[in-house]
Amino acid sequence: MTRRDYQQFETTSFWKEDDDDIVFWNYKPGLEIDIAIAKELVRHRLEYTQGQSVYTLIDFTHVKSVTKEARDYMNSEEGGLKGVLGGAFLSNSIVSTLFINLYIKISSPTVPAKFFTDRGEAISWLKKIKAKQELHMQ
Repeated sequence: MTRRDYQQFETTSFWKEDDDDIVFWNYKPGLEIDIAIAKELVRHRLEYTQGQSVYTLIDFTHVKSVTKEARDYMNSEEGGLKGVLGGAFLSNSIVSTLFINLYIKISSPTVPAKFFTDRGEAISWLKKIKAKQELHMQ
């Protein structure tokens, strides 16, 4: 795996790997996401992707907390879902696992979203949904 197009911000970093266009992102350790941070994260992602819609693998391991207002914003079309075609959440943290599974069940995101503890499985799933969506577009 070769990282490319790596870009780091104060609260997160983004990159792509090999010849794939999946956007990987990681949060700063101990990050507490409130509405201001959520808006900053979305702004940085849109800046990184130059407004292009993408599939993402989000490593949630280091997130400490997320406020309800931030969760609602991240699950809105004009907020966190803007420019996202599908999202895989990755974590080996018990707290993150509970939070993400609850978020996906309650929020019912309008884009494909799934939680994983295995990075390879998350990437395979993203590639599968990407291929399926590209097939439907033809």
